[in-house]
Amino acid sequence: MKKIHSILIVLGAVLLFVSLSEASYMIRLQWVPQTQFAGYYMAAEKGFYQEVGIDADVRPADPKFKGLLGLLFKKNDFETAWLASGLIMRSNHPRKLVLIAQFFQKPALMLVAKKSSGIKSVRDFRGRTLGVWDGVFSILPRALIKKHTVHRVNIVSQGFTVEPFVKGDIDIASAMRYNEYKQILDAGIKEDELTVFDFSKLGMNLPEDGLYVREKFAEKHPDVCRKVVEATLKGWKYALEHKDETVAHITKIVNQTEFRTTTGKQRWMLDVVGNLIDLNTTVLKKADFDRTANMLKSLKMIRERPAYSVFFRDVMK
Repeated sequence: MKKIHSILIVLGAVLLFVSLSEASYMIRLQWVPQTQFAGYYMAAEKGFYQEVGIDADVRPADPKFKGLLGLLFKKNDFETAWLASGLIMRSNHPRKLVLIAQFFQKPALMLVAKKSSGIKSVRDFRGRTLGVWDGVFSILPRALIKKHTVHRVNIVSQGFTVEPFVKGDIDIASAMRYNEYKQILDAGIKEDELTVFDFSKLGMNLPEDGLYVREKFAEKHPDVCRKVVEATLKGWKYALEHKDETVAHITKIVNQTEFRTTTGKQRWMLDVVGNLIDLNTTVLKKADFDRTANMLKSLKMIRERPAYSVFFRDVMK
């Protein structure tokens, strides 16, 4: 009996140690499962979060809480979002968040026109129909028109489809390089038949996906933040070095939901995303911060721009 009692004590101590050594945190992604978030999925799949003592619950977007609201109201511990979304929320909401890792260093959003339309430059947008999406997706297209002082551009809601562009109902379409651009190509339009307006090459580099936490959480748990970023970066490195395995894993996850995909689509996305990430850094460049904040201010989407040192916390230092 004493031996059994001793064993139970040891087992209890082991379980207590495990429970204390692995804290549980939710990482909320801003969209549905896809290789856009490969670093998070592979960090979880390969045990990289557990290696640093983090029990990470990686979940897709929650439709009830959009634009980082789930994070601010403590439904999530970590959340991904575009830089513009983070700045808007930081500036306009009394509950404060901070960026702890800028994984995407370049935007995937771009504008596309058919060469047959005669559109060769931004100046040619005059008198044409431009399809845009709502919210942060509209920032770069509108800022581009303002920057080049192009008048009489008919801006319409495109919807999350490329059909209006393919059918010729709009002249210029918004497209994510890893998603809608491939849909355009899959519709039978060849790359050499398109004029692409790449914002990063037009002096308008607004990085997209980064990782956010509540400001108070960052101040209270800096070590947890560092560990999550460290493990996620390791997940990205693994994903980009083992693309076939990554694509197969995430395709399986997607096809277990109401959404459906193929390995071909997910491989295209992963290849594109690999060009947006710099595996050597998670730092938000000051120039990119200034550019994005100034653009949002000029479009009256934020009241005041926060200080760079207040908004971005380099937890990897």
